[in-house]
Order: sequence, then structure tokens, then C-alpha cells
Amino acid sequence: MRDPMTWALPVFRAFGIQVKIHVLFIVVTLGLYLRQVTMKDAYVSPWDVFAFTVLLLFVVILLHEFGHCFGGRAVGGEAHEILIWPLGGLAFVDVPQTPRAHLVTVAAGPGVNLLICVLTGVVIFGAGFVPKFNPLADPYVCEMTQYREGRTYSSDYRVLLYKPGTAEPAKVANEAAAATASEALKAGRTQAAKEAFATAGVEWAVAPSWLVWVQRTFWLSWVLFLINLLPAYPLDGGQLLQGFVWARTNYRQGIVVAGYSGFAISLLMLVAALWVDSTLILSLAIFIYWSCSTKLASLDSEEGAFGYDFSAGYTSLERDDPPPTRPKRGNFFKRWMQARTARRLQREAEQRVRDDERMDGLLEKIARSGKASLTDEERRFMERVSARYRNR
Repeated sequence: MRDPMTWALPVFRAFGIQVKIHVLFIVVTLGLYLRQVTMKDAYVSPWDVFAFTVLLLFVVILLHEFGHCFGGRAVGGEAHEILIWPLGGLAFVDVPQTPRAHLVTVAAGPGVNLLICVLTGVVIFGAGFVPKFNPLADPYVCEMTQYREGRTYSSDYRVLLYKPGTAEPAKVANEAAAATASEALKAGRTQAAKEAFATAGVEWAVAPSWLVWVQRTFWLSWVLFLINLLPAYPLDGGQLLQGFVWARTNYRQGIVVAGYSGFAISLLMLVAALWVDSTLILSLAIFIYWSCSTKLASLDSEEGAFGYDFSAGYTSLERDDPPPTRPKRGNFFKRWMQARTARRLQREAEQRVRDDERMDGLLEKIARSGKASLTDEERRFMERVSARYRNR
């Protein structure tokens, strides 16, 4: 309890996986929310900010992490826990130590984001619109092109006016109607604003609210998909790069390539953070640089591990060096990584004991009744445990 980096609140359990939220996720999310609703030129409803920044972001990240979990299970692994924290999520997954298992587990996370984009994109297209792919677009404005009319529609946070029945932009010439529409917009009365614009002889191209939220879901999942594919360890793109190099050379070389690629990406993100004055990008750049440094430094003492821990690209392959005679108290991140590794190793040891006991029982069953007496699940279990011992 003395270490804030270990503070996490259990939320629920689904598919045998415990979902937790880190205290820092709540703190950072609250800060982002307050920043957006108290900005001098803030124009978005606090409810919309909450729904997008807190609820929708949580759901999309959680689905991403479940993707890693189910990807790990598909290659014979086990999923234990998901932790949502400020820079994404952590999925605690134990899979066989092979390049294929690594790649499948990592790719399943971004694959879920891509699936969300496909499903929401089909809905948007079916409604007559083309989804917005620009990751720099304002997610609250939600501009979408109506491919039948040629007009661009948006949420009620932007006024796009056209001449009736055409795709030709127009302006309000009637000052009284314009003032009425402006007052209605400030009061959040979208329908009254549309009627005021109609009185002035123009049409306001505003998309239905449900379609706006579908577009926001598409945009958020698309942005997370692109970010996660950056070839920077520990993001998913860096993990995939590691897996591809591992498959062609060896595990150590994969870490080296992904680590130095992460250094380059972190420096570019540092430049971008200073350019646009973004604390969030700066934090991510520092974390990527620190993760790459830690992982490369651990190669000298790392002899391999069975567990993998993927999320927005995080891994549980870390092995800490033997502590010195008089260990010093490290920073929050280092203590958190050490505590996480210790919990994972203890969990693996307990799981191996349970697996060995069950394996002994199944061997006795085979001796008594033959291999045909095994169920499909029991055969898969024996294959997974056998593969684990072969890959030692």
C-alpha cells in the first residue's frame, strides 16, 4: 500500500479475466476532463466530454486488451488480468515462448481496433456517409461527407450551411434569424436552430446524434490502431517488429531491434510534444524511451521467460538483475515493474504446480483407460504443457 504504482481497483471479472483500473488512470482522466471543460474557448458539453474522454475511451481500450487475451488463448496461453492505466492498458497473458505465439497475441489487440473500425465504418457507410479517417480531425465536430448529396455533415458543434436542395455553401443573410439560431445553439436546442436557419432560407447539415457517436467510436479506434502500430517498444508495433526479427534471427536480436527503433520514435515524439505543447505526447515519449532502456539493459541477465504481458504493447518478459547487497529504493516505475514481475513469477510457479498435478492425473487416466478416454480440452491441456516443457 505504500507504493502508489501498485494501487489498482478491481472492477469486474469477465471470461475468467479480472479487470482492474489503476488509480493513476482515474487521476489523469479526471485531469484531462477538467482541462477540456474549463478551457477558455471550450465549446463542448461537459457530458459529451465525459462520455468521450472517460466512457468511450475506457471501452475501446478494454476491448483492445481483451483482444490480446483471446489472442493469447488462441495459441494455447492463459489470460489472467487486465489493468487499465494512463498510457493504455496491460493484459497479463502467459503464452508459449515462440515467435508465432508472440505475434498472434500482439496482433490480436490492434486487430480488435481494426474490427471496430470496420463495423462502425459499415454502419456509417450504410447511413449514406463516408467515415472521417483524418487522425488529426476534431472528434467532437465529426465531419462526414454524404456521398449521395455531396454535402459535408457535422455534429451540432459546427454550423455548415447550404442552399436548399444543393451542395453549394451558403450564408445567413437574415440577421434576425441568425441571432435566433445562435441563441438556440447556445441553449443546446438543435431543432430550434435548424428551424431558424430554414426561416433564413438555408439548410444546416447536421448529422443525427447516434451517427455522430458511431463516427466518434470509429475515429477513436482508428487513432489507437495507428498509434499502437508505431514501431516503438513497448507499443504493439514494436512488439510485432520484435516478433518478426525473432522469427528470422533470435529472441535477443528482436529485442535489440525493437529497442533501438523505440529510441528513434521516442525522439520524434519528443519533438512533436514540444511542437504542439502536449504533455500527453511528452509522457508517452519519456515512457517509451525508459521502457526501451530498461529492456535493453535487462538482456544481459535475461535467460528467457514463459509469460507475456501485452496491452498497448507492454511485455512481461522483464527480468530484474539480482539486488545488490544494500538495495536502493528505486522510483515508482521501477518498483512497479519489480512488483509486477514478482507477482507474475509467483503466479507462474503456482500454475506449474497445478499443471504438474493435473498432468499426473491425466497420465494415470491414460494408463487405465487409454488415450481415447481423454476429452478435447484434456488433449489441448496436455499439448500446451508438453509444448511448454519442449520450449524450455
